[in-house]
Amino acid sequence: MRSRYSAYVLGLIDYLVATTLPAQQTGLDRQSISDWSAQSTWLGLEVESSEVLGGQPEHAFVTFTARWHDGSGEHSHRERSSFVQNAGHWYFIDPTVQLKAGRNDACPCASGQKFKKCCAGYFGS
Repeated sequence: MRSRYSAYVLGLIDYLVATTLPAQQTGLDRQSISDWSAQSTWLGLEVESSEVLGGQPEHAFVTFTARWHDGSGEHSHRERSSFVQNAGHWYFIDPTVQLKAGRNDACPCASGQKFKKCCAGYFGS
């Protein structure tokens, strides 16, 4: 989570895309991400908790609050984000990017498991 926040601060949009679940990357609005990153003064990140849940593949939750200032004032956003590890890399499961995965479809994290047995419970958490 800290690396993704730093990427917003530094405008590293390619990194933000690369650390999102690969099956969701094409659904990201790169221009909106870039605009938000560039038009904000980033004020801080507080990671409240992280929970590595284990399993194969490993999943985790990170609860954080990010603060920033933009043309309309100062803001904060608190979120409990879901992550999955695959091939040694952690990927953010973006709740704003819809996937067309049925319960019995292959999981979009490429674990080789069915969606219902792998990442389904981490979408919208």
